[in-house]
Amino acid sequence: MGTNVRRRELLVTSAGAGAVSLAGCAGFSSDGPEERAEGDQRAVVSQHHLATEAGLETLEDGGTAADAAVSVACALSVVEPWFSSALGGGTWALYYDAEADEVTSLDGVGPAGLEATPEDYEERADEAGIHQAVVPGAWDGWMLWLAEYGNLDLGDVLEPAITLAREGYPVSPEMAGWLADEADLIADRPAAADIYRDDGNLLEEGDTVTQDAMADTFDSLADAYADGDDRSDGIRAARDYFYRGPIAEAIVDHSDEHGGYLTLEEFREFEAEIVEPLSVAYDEDLEVYQNPPNSQGITQLLALNVLKEFDFDDLEPGDADAVHLQAEAIKLAFADRYHHVGDPDRVEVPIEDLLEEEYAADQRDRIDPDEAMEWPIDTGLEETDADHTTTFHVVDDEGNAAAVTTSLGAQFLVIGDTGIHVNNRMRMLALEDDDPNRLTPGYAVRHTSNPYMALRDGDPYVLGGVTGVDTQPQGQTQQFLNVAEFGLGAQTAVDRPRFVSTAFPSTDYPYEADDTLQIETEFPESVREDLEDRGHDLEEGAGMFGTGNAIVLEDDDLQVGAEPRHSTAEGAVSRASHDGSS
Repeated sequence: MGTNVRRRELLVTSAGAGAVSLAGCAGFSSDGPEERAEGDQRAVVSQHHLATEAGLETLEDGGTAADAAVSVACALSVVEPWFSSALGGGTWALYYDAEADEVTSLDGVGPAGLEATPEDYEERADEAGIHQAVVPGAWDGWMLWLAEYGNLDLGDVLEPAITLAREGYPVSPEMAGWLADEADLIADRPAAADIYRDDGNLLEEGDTVTQDAMADTFDSLADAYADGDDRSDGIRAARDYFYRGPIAEAIVDHSDEHGGYLTLEEFREFEAEIVEPLSVAYDEDLEVYQNPPNSQGITQLLALNVLKEFDFDDLEPGDADAVHLQAEAIKLAFADRYHHVGDPDRVEVPIEDLLEEEYAADQRDRIDPDEAMEWPIDTGLEETDADHTTTFHVVDDEGNAAAVTTSLGAQFLVIGDTGIHVNNRMRMLALEDDDPNRLTPGYAVRHTSNPYMALRDGDPYVLGGVTGVDTQPQGQTQQFLNVAEFGLGAQTAVDRPRFVSTAFPSTDYPYEADDTLQIETEFPESVREDLEDRGHDLEEGAGMFGTGNAIVLEDDDLQVGAEPRHSTAEGAVSRASHDGSS
């Protein structure tokens, strides 16, 4: 794999602090202009340079953005198993199909177990374990993407992840921190301890991690695919092997043994879907796309719909006026999320009403430029009845583009000898009777994953995401405005300090509203004082500010922005030669 990387003509690499560059050029700016012939460049950005490398390798081998996205997702399952898993987690994603000239949304989120009840779950809602797991939907979603948009064999797509899992990789500073935080859970779980402990000692930064069991599971899925009569039949076989075969059986057996709610029935019935995305026109030539409920993606669109009529021309992104306007629009958007958004198969989500221009104007009028709102904040509509994440993005040389946010939950719960790290998404289901996100057996959680994609004049412009539960729509709103309103390049837009409102009930149990504005310390003291004068209760430097990545396509300039707060994050742009090689 390293040999292939060294052969590439790498135009630019954008790396997080301390990251290892693919071509030894970490630190080069990705915001400067580069000549770009149409169709000759590819880009990948993710939270780990080894996953970025996996995506670039897949693109180099002739894969589409969908093929590369699956390679990145599976590689991240190996090197960042606390953030996401292509095997045990859930995924929302957006795809721009250049040939069809359309954006679609991938719903790869499974339901809560049929045996789950609010009464039983409430007694142990604050305890980690398999009872917090929903059906892992990501794998079926990735197979659906390969069937619809891919062209490589599954074994080729999985090869980088399998190699990483078998040969191993070094423990990053972030991984070392998560292992230390979850040390007691790991020690109590033999399958996890076999991976993350050596002679009884927790692995430390720089130690080598191998994931042989996960590699075996990926191999078994590739073998199932290879037994198919053709590519379509092979993908169906790989889906069935997971959801109607040995993998589902292993997860359900573990659930039965340890008090979980999962049954074989919901695995057999589950299928991911490609669905229509939501979008709003931010201006006459700029359309922003998000994932529909049960994703919380509409939250970002609600905020942008309010913000788009404000004049930011004389403001800088860190000005108090800019921060205040965004924070207040975000509060209104989250109030609507709280009051209305859940699984649309269970509750009516008034999407059209929420995204109407007239409603956005009414919401805009509720913002006082001099005073911060506090919870409780009412919705502007009548009510209806009712960082455990990673984000990455890919552009291929045919113009296809993928924006992905996929999630797991950092509990290091490994299923037997499968190597699969399983999710804990049920901790994000509400327990109150009238909550649209109430735990209901067989229905989906309001999923926090929600990457965004912006098209300008019908072509991909910004692919972005920021992780961190309730931080996601907030950080993404800021990231997008940094590009679209303040004219920043991809890396500078990701670098900018962030702020996070908590003026709404948290997604996580016990669902409290803290009514604070968490703000990174890089904001000037004068800005912080101004915000406090408007009534914002600031928490300086304390909060979940998330990790963000972005790709920006500016005419002849393809830019990547990788999270500087994460030591392994990296993005890269590579050029395909005219004979089709790299």
